[in-house]
Amino acid sequence: MENRLLQKLNPYRGGRNKFLYRALFFSAAVSALFSCGPRGSKDAVSVPAESLPAAVMLTDVSGKPYEGKLPAERIISLVPAVTEILFAVGAGDRVVAVTEYCNYPPEALEKPKAGGFSGASVSVETVTALKPDLVLLSGDMHARIRGMLEELSIPCFAVEPRNFEEAYAAIETIGRLSGCVEGAENVIEEMKGKIALAAEKSPDGKKPKVYWELSADPMMSTGGGTFINEAIEKAGGVNIFGDLTQSWPQVSAEAVLDRQPDWIFTGDDPYMKTDISIFASRPGWNSIPAVRNGCVAAVNSDSLYRYGPRLADAVLEISSLLFGKDK
Repeated sequence: MENRLLQKLNPYRGGRNKFLYRALFFSAAVSALFSCGPRGSKDAVSVPAESLPAAVMLTDVSGKPYEGKLPAERIISLVPAVTEILFAVGAGDRVVAVTEYCNYPPEALEKPKAGGFSGASVSVETVTALKPDLVLLSGDMHARIRGMLEELSIPCFAVEPRNFEEAYAAIETIGRLSGCVEGAENVIEEMKGKIALAAEKSPDGKKPKVYWELSADPMMSTGGGTFINEAIEKAGGVNIFGDLTQSWPQVSAEAVLDRQPDWIFTGDDPYMKTDISIFASRPGWNSIPAVRNGCVAAVNSDSLYRYGPRLADAVLEISSLLFGKDK
């Protein structure tokens, strides 16, 4: 059962994180800009390569410097989170293909498909035929396909942020690569503003204990060093398994019972969602404050399982649940 579960989940952080595979790809719809301006702007802000400081070397997560066209004008995104970022910063009109899982924003669905998320599912023939001047891909997932594309002289750039600060850096870099620097700056500023607003909801000294159930069978949660753990902390809570070094530990019902969480969250995606009514039926769990007080909820998991702008929305959602929307 566990092996089947892991096949559904995305290798979100390399070998440690072969977990969030399907959960990574499903999201709610919002509109996105097609110009390279800041959010809400009708004026394109395209930054030519020569306007960028000469000292700024764009180096990807694997340490390889970018040697392609800057700004790129024909971009293929092989990562749903990257697709979301491209549209958010205003580079949607530069995207010539995405993956079958790139469903956010709705405009991404209209783009040609280069394959699935895994490197093995990407069609080199399709990528080549679209004549991209940049392919954005995963540092953890796409080593093989990257090698094949580079042999064909197709410029590639890999990203793989592992926390909020690295997500901001990835957004900034994607803004530079696409010529949408101002758009990227505005996205980051908006994200930080939402997180600051979430912090205001948290009363000083009050940190509710949170149990996040990633899956029910096997029972899995989130340890430290994950976007979920960091989102809980930024929202003013404490992850009850945040002391564990394993990113996605398998836990026991007894361990959750021992740690007495004030809130229980699970994701709302259709593939890994835990029915929140199940918690009260587990032996002894009626004594857990979260169950006893009805403090259980399904959270928009897509916003957490992708490292895009909606990470900040997830923090706001969690803080509103923990402390009340009007507090």
